[in-house]
Amino acid sequence: MAASYDIQTYLLDRANVHDTVIRLTLNLDLKSYEGLVKDVYAPQVVVDYTSMFGGQPMETTGEEWAKSLEPMMSAFDATQHVIEGLLIELPQPVKGAARPDKCKVTANVNGHLCRKAARGGHMMHNGGRYVLELVRLPELEQKGQNPWRISRHAAVLSWEDGSPDVMNSVSSIGH
Repeated sequence: MAASYDIQTYLLDRANVHDTVIRLTLNLDLKSYEGLVKDVYAPQVVVDYTSMFGGQPMETTGEEWAKSLEPMMSAFDATQHVIEGLLIELPQPVKGAARPDKCKVTANVNGHLCRKAARGGHMMHNGGRYVLELVRLPELEQKGQNPWRISRHAAVLSWEDGSPDVMNSVSSIGH
């Protein structure tokens, strides 16, 4: 039998999706790769940083992606990712509507990255959007956990300012 999709379920799903997206940037800045695996990424994920670094989108596991971020993010002395304006695309819970098992989120994001050893200045600031797709994992829901995880993570760069050398250590991200 299909899960009921009422206003309470819709609101809980929106809150859980929001929390998952917020955990993405928080765990990046805390360098919590365990948090990225446990609370953010789906078992399979498509990562697309081509807007920033070229290449092609990459398909991998959430665990491998988080593990690949560890040396890259450790190259920075400090980071702060600010995400806001989350547009969570979930259907309204009208009579007869099935509960969704996936959704899309578009959000504004700004990154402030510091690498003191960089030539030409130690800061890089950039901004743009994350375009995310999330899936609902029923096995997590059955355990009383937030079931929403990111299955596609695309960064769309709109602007950047600062020393390009700050980013040299992470130029292989997403491919």
